[in-house]
Amino acid sequence: MGYSDVVAEYDRIRAKNEAEMQRRRQEVYERLPALAEIRKQKEALQLQFLRDALDGKTSAADEIDALREKEKALLKKAGCAPDYLDPIYSCDICRDTGLREDTTRCECFKQRMLEDKLQAAKLTDSGISFAQFDLSIFSDEPVYDGKSHRDIMKKIKQHAEQYTIDYPHCEAFLILSGATGLGKTYISKCIQRAVIERGVTAAFYTAYRLFSMFHRHRLGEEIDLDPVFKVPLLIIDDIGTEPMTRNVTIEYFFDLINERNDAGLHTVIVTNLKLNAIKDRYGERIHSRLMDKYASKKILFNGADVRY
Repeated sequence: MGYSDVVAEYDRIRAKNEAEMQRRRQEVYERLPALAEIRKQKEALQLQFLRDALDGKTSAADEIDALREKEKALLKKAGCAPDYLDPIYSCDICRDTGLREDTTRCECFKQRMLEDKLQAAKLTDSGISFAQFDLSIFSDEPVYDGKSHRDIMKKIKQHAEQYTIDYPHCEAFLILSGATGLGKTYISKCIQRAVIERGVTAAFYTAYRLFSMFHRHRLGEEIDLDPVFKVPLLIIDDIGTEPMTRNVTIEYFFDLINERNDAGLHTVIVTNLKLNAIKDRYGERIHSRLMDKYASKKILFNGADVRY
């Protein structure tokens, strides 16, 4: 779904609630015809009230109130709630339009857009978040410089979370580097979820998928690369595992990070490569961009593979 799909969803909600309201009225009016008559009288008085208001006249609103009370009494006698025949809204604030009275977007609309983004990003699992990050799965045995894997991950979580708090006033590149099974991908998805929940569009691509797109584009296929070049936050997982293709891998990768940097966009690089190995694989130009101390933040992962 997208913006237009969310708007269309409100149309479906209103239609569904309208159908339910009509069903209720038909059911009750068949049982209590007097209520149908009261409804007609009330609607006629309400219409007259509006006409008089436009003409600058005053109407007896007391008659409408009296009919409402009579209607409620009959509904109660029939075992129905006082508002059983009223219009039905899934959101009473915007009345299922997505807009408040001041024309600003209702919170329910914002939530639907957020859920849509999370669904598109495949982040509907609430377990993928900084709030659900479970440090207890990491060993508390010393593994590096006297620190345990748990100590290291606690610090990494703090740095990664701070990155999302500072976003977009943070480094253009965030490099998550370390061996397999240390939690790099999970941390990157926590970052993605955190910025999405702030209303920012973020995309997650594996290096294999991304460079496959580049290769097909180079061969002349109609591949739309705008999403990866223009998305506010791009996460590329497993950089260094993609096949090296002549005149594609390095050139497209350089163009991607260079154009995104020039546009003020942010990119998270997740890799098993050590930082100096990035230069060996991709060359000086890419290494220089990614290692720029003013433009990039590096988080190094150490410890034992938690998947085994």
